[in-house]
Amino acid sequence: MSGRAILLAVEARRPASWLLLLAALGGASVAGSGRVEGMPPAAVGFLLGGLLAVAALGDRAPAPAGHLGGAGMGMAARIVWPLIGGIIGALASPAGPSLSALAGFLLGSGSAALLSAGFQRELTNRADVASAVLLITAGVGLAGGWGWNWFPDHGPAAGSAMVVAVVATVVGAATAVRLPVAARKPRGTGRLIASGEPARGRLDLCGMAVALTAMVVCLFLSPDAAATNVVVTLACFLALAVPEATISPVGAERGWSRLMGSVAVRGPGGRFGMTGLVSESVGFHALMLGWPSLVAFFLLAGDRDRSAGALATVAALSATAAMTWGTVSLLRRRVDGGTTMAAVVALLIVVWMIVVSSLPSAGSVRLIESGPSDPVRSVRRSGGATPPAPAPANS
Repeated sequence: MSGRAILLAVEARRPASWLLLLAALGGASVAGSGRVEGMPPAAVGFLLGGLLAVAALGDRAPAPAGHLGGAGMGMAARIVWPLIGGIIGALASPAGPSLSALAGFLLGSGSAALLSAGFQRELTNRADVASAVLLITAGVGLAGGWGWNWFPDHGPAAGSAMVVAVVATVVGAATAVRLPVAARKPRGTGRLIASGEPARGRLDLCGMAVALTAMVVCLFLSPDAAATNVVVTLACFLALAVPEATISPVGAERGWSRLMGSVAVRGPGGRFGMTGLVSESVGFHALMLGWPSLVAFFLLAGDRDRSAGALATVAALSATAAMTWGTVSLLRRRVDGGTTMAAVVALLIVVWMIVVSSLPSAGSVRLIESGPSDPVRSVRRSGGATPPAPAPANS
């Protein structure tokens, strides 16, 4: 049996491989159906491809990979499962084969794999690698979709805007990589081995800067763009908090968690180890990304319509943080390995998208509405008759 066949057989015995295949199958199918409004199928496929590739490559490669073709062969054996699901899903979409969704999915998966391979040479903590790749993937995908939808005719001008938005995002990411940021001090009591490197501080700084920018632009300068603030804030949270909670050493085998939990008590702060890493990571990133919108809510309290956008962001972030904490905390006691945890979380994200897009009362999922004549309005499910907007209050 060849080395490739052995690696594929090893991966076929891992639950994460089949979970990611199912997630890619369903996600690419929904992306190709065009039910996610406000984003072109190619952008949705790009985001899904990057997400699933990071989930597949987040943990270390299988042990035999070093003797059966190297790390590159191990990465290929893992990423092939979501690729198979994405190809089948895009070609078997309910609306017919979608080549744009397929191209976006393949591009997102390939770029995420290349970024992961590059960052792994520079960073030692795989959670930092995953967060960096997810931030760049989300920025490129959302920027590309926004640029494309800015021109309703989707002609050459839309394509040019998409290219400009993507290039600007890539340049910004390349600049952020070189920011002189000091190493972050470990947070709380559960940070014995979790990342305290400059990379994590740089990632947190970038996420906070993006959240602040989105708050100023979407809630003050362009109040109709409140939906974009919600989407951007949630994307930053998922990119920063989820990898640290699932791919960090807390996501290692349960035997490792039991070993760390048995270390002698350090003092009033509790034990060494990873017992509080999920709570600390989720809570820290929720507060870091949510306070700009919370401040905006209090500043705009006198304007009910404008403060509603800030409140929607705070509520969505709080609900996402609570569900993330509950899901990951439960998975820590049930599954072995960070890759399985990451695969389950990625599958849940895709399932949420499929369920919302399949509701009988909703014809589609509207993530972002944009364009000169159709500004960003809200994160909502649209379909059927739209109720009339309430008349503005007299000032």
